[in-house]
Amino acid sequence: MNGAGKSSLIKGLLGLVPLKEGSATIMGKDICEKSRQVRQMIGYMPEDDCLIPGLTGVELVRYAGELVGMPRADAMQRAHDVLFAVGLGEARYRNVESYSSGMKQRVKLAQALVHHPKLLFLDEPTSGMDPKGRQEMIELIQYISSKFDISIILATHILADVERTCDYVVMIHEGRALVQDRVDDLRGEYSHTMTIRVEGDQNKFQEALVKKGCTILGEERQLLDVKLPKNGNEQLILTTVVEVGVVLRKLTPSIQTLEEVFVKRVRDEHAGL
Repeated sequence: MNGAGKSSLIKGLLGLVPLKEGSATIMGKDICEKSRQVRQMIGYMPEDDCLIPGLTGVELVRYAGELVGMPRADAMQRAHDVLFAVGLGEARYRNVESYSSGMKQRVKLAQALVHHPKLLFLDEPTSGMDPKGRQEMIELIQYISSKFDISIILATHILADVERTCDYVVMIHEGRALVQDRVDDLRGEYSHTMTIRVEGDQNKFQEALVKKGCTILGEERQLLDVKLPKNGNEQLILTTVVEVGVVLRKLTPSIQTLEEVFVKRVRDEHAGL
């Protein structure tokens, strides 16, 4: 799903834009009938720039707290607290338009946290950040997840960030859920799968692998994805190479990252597997 589609989906769940069809509930509440209550329980860090020029960091975060119904004094106190928590304590009296890209991402996170939500939507939280800032943001998300009683939904196309922060993943492709599972289980599906490239009689090689209990999952650009039997290992492949008389050019685990899982699932989807 592209960035616009992803953001529209989140805004639809928050009741900020009308749903064209279907329905949804968040924490047992219908997002159409109970939209105000839903928004009070949710924090939203948008991908787009939502900062108001002329406001300081603490004024912006306080205002976000007031918008969800917090008393002004409580919102101000909470604004100070969350700005320190996200690392902007020293910059909280500066105008937000003077912030760097990384600081703007942090103040957007602060305004999403000000009312202590039960559920937090983060839309591309590391967007526009340099490697150091991205690392710090990931660590901050991990800290919030472990320290506070807040569930976090991370919407991003950077699957390396998902691997480091999430327990469960839903991959969306062309507007629909392609796969959903625990991160460890999803990668575990490919734990006995190897990617192989050989030169020689490909058909004979594949037939020999199948006779030994292997499953041929797919072939693309001379690369063969092979699921080994339960007790199989790389030695089975090497032995077959020698027996058939082909030349082995590549032998690696098929899946090492979530990005590779996504690419293979999309390929299989298009192939009708």
